[in-house]
Amino acid sequence: MIAGLIGALILFFVTMPMARRQHWSLARKRRHLDAAGFERAMARVGVTSTTARFLWRDLGAFYHAPLKPSPSDRLESLIWIDRPEVEGIVLRFWAAMRGQDAIPAATLPPDPSVADLGRHLDLMAGWSLKGSA
Repeated sequence: MIAGLIGALILFFVTMPMARRQHWSLARKRRHLDAAGFERAMARVGVTSTTARFLWRDLGAFYHAPLKPSPSDRLESLIWIDRPEVEGIVLRFWAAMRGQDAIPAATLPPDPSVADLGRHLDLMAGWSLKGSA
């Protein structure tokens, strides 16, 4: 038990600098998006503005400056967000948007992009760009 905890801490501190370097390198290669630009980019891939604003706020904690979320970012392989953390984002969205409603049984594809996550959240909530979000 203690060895597992120590191993997890070591893994965290070893991978953190790699994630920072990867995020810095990625940020230098692409155009900077602000919140409004992110919302427009998400709308182009079929995500409602309400969901895009939620994701901009919620995903920000997983990005190392100066990198900001982009619809094409792969959450697990590129940004290094663990699957339980991705599922936590889904649960926080559901609690914020639908409160005490029963959460529908829906699964995300492996290594979803930010756009995939946004469309998944919209579908769970019953929203679409043509809908009532």
